[in-house]
Amino acid sequence: MIQLSEYFLDHNHTEEHRKNAEELLRRVNALLAAFVADGGALNKNPNTKTYISGQTFGGFRPADCPIGAPKSAHKLGMAVDVYDKGNQLDSWLTDLVLLKFDLYRESPHDTVGWLHLTTKSPKSGRRTFKP
Repeated sequence: MIQLSEYFLDHNHTEEHRKNAEELLRRVNALLAAFVADGGALNKNPNTKTYISGQTFGGFRPADCPIGAPKSAHKLGMAVDVYDKGNQLDSWLTDLVLLKFDLYRESPHDTVGWLHLTTKSPKSGRRTFKP
């Protein structure tokens, strides 16, 4: 599954970021395990060689990262973009599954080929939200 070292890479982070990320990855990895147990197949991102999407900033984003707002969930250690080739994971996922693992996701229509998962509730409180 997703390791803490893969999430942070070599980016400097605080103890609070680490605690947030540990909780995030505990929930995300449990969700990914449930997906696999239900017959789903995970694919590693050819760029990162992990289950994290993107090139560099699909996991933790340091404060000086040009991507995202200063208090974005990625910069707090509370979000990860999961590689989702063919949108198989996003198609399997429902709000009830998100509730079970206490996670939130961006709308699948806005995240084709990847899946944004976070422990940070959006203002709407909806499990699937449009940013």
